[in-house]
Amino acid sequence: MKKYLLILFVSAGCNFSNIDYSKINIISSLVQTEKVERDIDDPAIWYNKTNPSESLIIGTQKDENGALVVYGLDGKIDKNKTIYNLSRPNNVDVIYNVNFGDDTIDIVVTTERFKNNLRIFSLPDMRELDGGGLRVFENEKNPEPMGVALWKDDEGYAHAIIGKKTGKSGEYINQYKLNFDEGKFRLIYQRSFGEFSGKNEIEAIAVDKKKNIIYYSDEGFGVRAYYANPLLGNQEIITFAKNFVGDQEGISVIYKDGKNFVVVSDQQEVNQFRIFSPEDDYNEIGNFYVNCIDSDGSEFHPGPFPEPFQDGLFVAMSDDLSFHYYSWAQIKGEFQ
Repeated sequence: MKKYLLILFVSAGCNFSNIDYSKINIISSLVQTEKVERDIDDPAIWYNKTNPSESLIIGTQKDENGALVVYGLDGKIDKNKTIYNLSRPNNVDVIYNVNFGDDTIDIVVTTERFKNNLRIFSLPDMRELDGGGLRVFENEKNPEPMGVALWKDDEGYAHAIIGKKTGKSGEYINQYKLNFDEGKFRLIYQRSFGEFSGKNEIEAIAVDKKKNIIYYSDEGFGVRAYYANPLLGNQEIITFAKNFVGDQEGISVIYKDGKNFVVVSDQQEVNQFRIFSPEDDYNEIGNFYVNCIDSDGSEFHPGPFPEPFQDGLFVAMSDDLSFHYYSWAQIKGEFQ
């Protein structure tokens, strides 16, 4: 399939010949996770503030009999925490200290695409908190939810921002508030929003949890930005990251060294990640290349972690059925 996609982009007029690949600095991962049997897609990082060495990387195995696979910083799979028998989990996200009855909790969520559900688990123990799954896009027969990202409002409630396989422009994405009641989370519908070019699909979604901005990849067109707070309306803020060689895919929001960046994978363009600056009208300010393959998803956390990730950890999905870990020290030279 990937070979077919490459031929498709070349035939559409994309010029790969203007890049001298012999002069590209390809960054090699410091850790490559254990491989899974089938398709993987998206990573999230849960940071253990008490003991950073016990932090977790959680990734989706995107299969009919799929899983939320849990890894340690050493790349080994934690089979005791991994959630098996999920029906094509697609994307995953983590959020900290959200309302949980009279308490707060860290959670991880994933979309269960073939059951049209959102799944919710506690962190770090991976305990089910959704009664087996929460139906999304309830008025649609088979929406196939794909992308998901989390945001926390001023009252401490988590919100899930969820996309689907296909959708109408202006209504492609739903937002739900997560309310814990009678022993499980329940979804409270907030809004439908999200412009769509119609070129491909919308999958990758990320939230800048400091600026309260939602980003999503309208593949083949660009990255769109919206306010995370529904009270601020459904007007698009900006579209950026256009003119990619391949698809606009995985999105990472990075805060480091007093600056804010948005990193987007140019999926078919020899494993390139392109860097955009919200502080500079979302202009592209750099890029870097890594040794993972056709990356769909990525995530960054500033740490500190144990060496060699003491200054930050960047995790990228690879088509070789693993996730690759890179240190901030390896990539920071491109973030000016």
